[in-house]
Amino acid sequence: MPPLNPSNARQAIYDQLAMAEGPLTAIQIRMAFKKKIRPGIATVYRAVGAGIRDGLLKEVALGNGAMRYEPADRGHHHHFACTACDRVIDIPGCPGSLDGLVPDGCRLTGHDITLRGLCESCTKGSVPQ
Repeated sequence: MPPLNPSNARQAIYDQLAMAEGPLTAIQIRMAFKKKIRPGIATVYRAVGAGIRDGLLKEVALGNGAMRYEPADRGHHHHFACTACDRVIDIPGCPGSLDGLVPDGCRLTGHDITLRGLCESCTKGSVPQ
């Protein structure tokens, strides 16, 4: 199978992000492709940049390394980050109002919640059978 041509690469990258269970780094996006059709990392970054400019993708900063990317149409949600394998999984929904946690005199304008722990695969791998 020939490598992806530039006109198809951007859509293929967006499709990979749409199928992912959570936000991916540029390296993870690239590695999601089969070796024979894997785009170069520069192609991934160009596609992600265009997707952000066009409002199709958004950046997700989890504070633990590389920027991640996900489709912008996923709505408000949060993430679970595995501390062992770096897998990130979307958590649908939201716990609700956090106004009670806001210090007096301050006004809440948004929030991001990232739960951290071991994913199912890493939990099974770390528990003796």
